[in-house]
Amino acid sequence: MRSGLAWLRTALVAAGLITGGAGTAGAQAALDDDDDDTTSPDPSTGDDDLDDADKTMIGAGVRLRSVTVPKGLIELFVEKAAGGSSEFGFGLEIARRRGNFEIQFGVEYDKIFIEKGLWIDKGDELPADEPDFVEFEGFGWITAEVTFLNHTPIAKQFALRYGGGAGIALVRGEVVRTDYRCTSADEDTCSQSPAAENIREPYDIPPVMLIVNAILGVQIRPIDQLFINIEGGLRTVPFFGATLGYYF
Repeated sequence: MRSGLAWLRTALVAAGLITGGAGTAGAQAALDDDDDDTTSPDPSTGDDDLDDADKTMIGAGVRLRSVTVPKGLIELFVEKAAGGSSEFGFGLEIARRRGNFEIQFGVEYDKIFIEKGLWIDKGDELPADEPDFVEFEGFGWITAEVTFLNHTPIAKQFALRYGGGAGIALVRGEVVRTDYRCTSADEDTCSQSPAAENIREPYDIPPVMLIVNAILGVQIRPIDQLFINIEGGLRTVPFFGATLGYYF
């Protein structure tokens, strides 16, 4: 009996050593696995790499535009005009852009000047009818408008730009007229009428007018934030110009 108990005790001790060693090895293996599973965060999930379509940028720019009123356009409304106008205007603009869509607010001053001369109303003929001798005196407008624009990328740094909007114009200066009378169809025979009712009389032009925009052009971005807009269209009258600005 004693020999049997001794044998049993020896077997139990041996089993404990085996299972203890296995447990230690298992624990060590688990620790090793934990070390292997340690990974660094994926930097691609950071906010710095947001897609351009999710970015909102505020832009500011300075614009220079040539505002043109062709003589032919004026003569859609009168029989004859003394000429047309081609003057430079300048302004400032602020824009909010998200992806390819932009809302722009702009202010601008434009001068409209036509050389003084005879204007003949639609349907009138010399010498039967009296023309007006018209003079532009400091005439122009200060405008404020909102324009909605979209961009279609052609290349990384080049996109088509198009849109439209509306605003108001505060009219400055005057356009005055004097009644003339002619002795023949030749304008050289025209002079101030002896019975003129209007002598340097200002035309009745509203002090505030509506401005309607229609714009087509391109945008060039030499670097991500810097932009150059080259565009033309209508701001009630035709224009062509460029804007230099920066997105923040």
